[in-house]
Amino acid sequence: MFVLVVVSLLLVGLITVAGYSVFNQKPFYVGVTYCGGSVEEAKELIDKVKDYTNLFVLQSGSLHDNATAMEEIGDYAVASKMSYAVYGTVSDFGGLSTQALSSWLIEAKERWGAHFIGVYFGDEHGGKMLDRDIDFGNMAFQSDDDTIFHYFQNDTVRVMKNGYGGEIKVFTNRANVVYRLNGVIYLSIHEGYVIYYYPDGAITAYKPDWGSESISYTSENITLFPLPLPSYEELLKQNPVRTYDDAARVFVDWNKGFFDAINKEQLDKKDVSVFTADYGLYWWDYQSGYDLVLAELGWNNSIVQEIGLVRGAANLQNKQWGTIITWKYTQPPYLAGGQEMFEQMKTSYETGAQYVIIFNYSEDQLNPNILQEEHFQALERFWNEVVQNPLIVHGHIKAEAALVLPKNYGWGMRNPTDNVWGIWREDGISQEIWSQLESKIDQYGLKLDIVFEDSNYPVTGKYSNIYYWNQK
Repeated sequence: MFVLVVVSLLLVGLITVAGYSVFNQKPFYVGVTYCGGSVEEAKELIDKVKDYTNLFVLQSGSLHDNATAMEEIGDYAVASKMSYAVYGTVSDFGGLSTQALSSWLIEAKERWGAHFIGVYFGDEHGGKMLDRDIDFGNMAFQSDDDTIFHYFQNDTVRVMKNGYGGEIKVFTNRANVVYRLNGVIYLSIHEGYVIYYYPDGAITAYKPDWGSESISYTSENITLFPLPLPSYEELLKQNPVRTYDDAARVFVDWNKGFFDAINKEQLDKKDVSVFTADYGLYWWDYQSGYDLVLAELGWNNSIVQEIGLVRGAANLQNKQWGTIITWKYTQPPYLAGGQEMFEQMKTSYETGAQYVIIFNYSEDQLNPNILQEEHFQALERFWNEVVQNPLIVHGHIKAEAALVLPKNYGWGMRNPTDNVWGIWREDGISQEIWSQLESKIDQYGLKLDIVFEDSNYPVTGKYSNIYYWNQK
């Protein structure tokens, strides 16, 4: 009997050792970010946390154009038996050309091997789509019929989204068009005319002449307008973001454009992960090509919902996922207290997150680090009581059910009236989905994944219970 107990304890003890799961052979990473500008300060933080974390993320804008500094910090982290990752965008790596940046990342993998996780590249693209202005850049004009407004013919258009009203703006060499959320279309022709189209068919056009009275046209005399004009319906059809499918395509293409700067295809071959943190639209972050998405836990958002969304997207698309604990407040102390942080880390671990990272940054440029002693204590407690505890199995809380939402329904889902793709207000099905979401979270809690209809990622056979948003 004694021998059986000892053997059983040894087997249990092998389940989780040093952050590795024997069953799936995937490492678990817990770490902090460093957002300051001092190599020595970065080393001090490594010394502080190296006994109870295993990942150090350099998130310093002032050091990202300094390859020597990145390498010195990386060498120190790896020598301290930690893994290493760097953050940046193309602009952050201002001291390195695009080609040099890609080469540096590959050289970093060769330098540190498996200890170099990869690049935390770009931040909150889904959140920006929902809440901010977006410049999608140039794209070839696409139309679903042969009637193309002549100002768009044989042209490349530049598309932008207004984050404060959902407007879509299209710029060409000869005309600008603004599609407003209320249905009004504003057309500015470079010959100097301004035309307003209204959903009821009314048209107002004028040519500003600041030296005298403007030349004006209305629906009654629009036939006298000196240039050919499309109808409201024809112009509406040529909005490049008319549908949720369009928004998904434009968002994914926009994200993919960032990867060109780092030659992601080459990084994939070298096993250099490219990851990001976000607070919405995780499904499409993955479709863009990110290998790992960190769901932001903060702002008093629903941890159950965020985990259900990011884990569901990762599960169906065969990607990695994690969480990043970020601000609870927009002023000091920024982060939640130590006990709350501990619970967030523990929940992330138990639900299968492969990464848990603490965002360690404030708006005070002179003192960007915000980790306090209670947070360091929470990290140490998490490492000792959870990660190194053989009785707590990594990922033992698994999804038993999936709530399937409509294809490409890029709803922010932060409240019942949240926007869709940062362009449209909530629509006729938003309230129905919200009710289903609340009901299924109440029923399943952390055992619920939230996914989207997509024939490329079938849900059948992946969950014991599958519910569709419109299922009665």
